[in-house]
Amino acid sequence: MTAVPAAVPQPAKAAPAAAPAGSSILAPVDGSIKAIEDVPDETFAAKILGDGFAVVPASATVVAPVSGTVTTVANARHAVGITTDSGVEVLVHIGVDTVQMGGEPFTVRVAVGQKVAAGTPIIDVDWDAIKAAGKPTDVIVVFTNPALIKDLSITAHGAVAAGTPIGTLA
Repeated sequence: MTAVPAAVPQPAKAAPAAAPAGSSILAPVDGSIKAIEDVPDETFAAKILGDGFAVVPASATVVAPVSGTVTTVANARHAVGITTDSGVEVLVHIGVDTVQMGGEPFTVRVAVGQKVAAGTPIIDVDWDAIKAAGKPTDVIVVFTNPALIKDLSITAHGAVAAGTPIGTLA
């Protein structure tokens, strides 16, 4: 008679951990940083989707503010979602009411499932087209699952450069 091997216990799947202490957040675009409460859209300003910040842009290329995996590219190409390795969901939203533009002023440089490092270009934007349509140009960064965030600290003020640290996520 052959002994049946005992079942090997499998580790339980762990829930995503909170963001590592002091994870850097990078400026998504050259420009001037502003509080999310000052974004000219009530959904963002009231933090309905989560806390974050915005940058009034001065350059055409938007970069990933965090490292992670691209989980969403909006059909209208005006927004990209990135999930960090620790499970924090980050929405990068270009302009206000730009979904109505049907993707015309945007060239997306990433695809769903792609790993990106913070600072990687994700979208090129034709700001003149957005301004001509009468839309605000704010590049809005929102952290949409606050339960995983202990502290969001945006320390930059005034002018920022794309890809430079502007705060931390813990």
